[in-house]
Amino acid sequence: MDRRIQKSRQAIYRAFITLLNQKSYEKITVQELIDEANVGRSTFYAHFETKEALLEEVCQDLFEHTFVGYQKEMTLYELLAHLFLHFKRNQDKIATLLLSNNSYFIKRLKDQLEIYLFPMVEAHILSQKVHLPKDFLKKHVTASFVETVTWWLQDGKGLDEMTMAQYYLDLLK
Repeated sequence: MDRRIQKSRQAIYRAFITLLNQKSYEKITVQELIDEANVGRSTFYAHFETKEALLEEVCQDLFEHTFVGYQKEMTLYELLAHLFLHFKRNQDKIATLLLSNNSYFIKRLKDQLEIYLFPMVEAHILSQKVHLPKDFLKKHVTASFVETVTWWLQDGKGLDEMTMAQYYLDLLK
């Protein structure tokens, strides 16, 4: 990718995160993004059709990096520690999107957790809970993980990712 294109995209990303720290996603306008990023309107639209397309790309980028290190031979504990470590390393973006209560981001995160996390939790912990509906368990596992990450990024900053992984496992048992 051309360096000018990279610089413009990075400026737009940074502007988006900066504005999310100040106001809700719904209240952010394309004009504010353009002003904050110090790019022209045509530059913004050359990269993103809409503000929603920008949000989608930010989510896609975060989730690709979050789950790219996932390996099938990881234990459940290792996967959880990997996820928490990634959230810690990208907490500026993730915390901003989580704490902004952006429903699209949270839904996308839960969808990814259903693909990567839930099958391992189901196989290792929930196998003895066959009397409970699978969709109920899936919602519980993903929602509790999102809430755990949210708490950690807000209030549990002194805890490392291994401790958080163990806390989450203890919670599920």
